Amino acid sequence: MQSRAAAHQGGWSLFSLTIATGVAVVFFMVGLAMYPGYYESFAVKKAVNSLAEDSTIGLMGKPAIWSLLEKRFDMSGLYTPTPTRDNLKVDYDKKTSKKRIAVEYDFRAPVFFNISVLMHFRHEIQVEGTVAGDS
Repeated sequence: MQSRAAAHQGGWSLFSLTIATGVAVVFFMVGLAMYPGYYESFAVKKAVNSLAEDSTIGLMGKPAIWSLLEKRFDMSGLYTPTPTRDNLKVDYDKKTSKKRIAVEYDFRAPVFFNISVLMHFRHEIQVEGTVAGDS
């Protein structure tokens, strides 16, 4: 048999329901603010990965690679992408003897007033080739 106190403790109080709803709203707002960053990240990743399909990519320099990336960004609908030419890194990996092409950038999204979410993305491929000059 239940005691009288236990019979009255069956459910959520108005205070706990308000707190739970508030926490759920905060998580929803953060997720809503992060969605554009992840959408852009998937488009950037697709553009970077598609560079590997180009057989001449290993012979290209940084400006030519960036030009190809910009064209792929436009095809993906990223007309003002967060990554810039300065976020493109091209170097030679001595361990694997391959050219490494990486796009590393930050995406900042406002959530509430002066609170923002900062997301860091890095997309990298390795291709056969050498690092050409930056001209």
